[in-house]
Amino acid sequence: MLVNPKINQLVEVRYNPKMRGGSLGTTLHGKKGRVVIAGKGKPRNHGILIDDAIFIIPCGNINKV
Repeated sequence: MLVNPKINQLVEVRYNPKMRGGSLGTTLHGKKGRVVIAGKGKPRNHGILIDDAIFIIPCGNINKV
């Protein structure tokens, strides 16, 4: 889990098996991307660039590559 990622850091998106049933959980699980927006407040969400699209993902679902 990454709480304070750096801009342009390579990360991997991971979801809990119970939460993968949703549309984003199945399509983004296991994908790699770059941090383009690092959130500082609460909730601590980060903007991750995956396949030329930015997704806002909670910090608990991103890991170092």
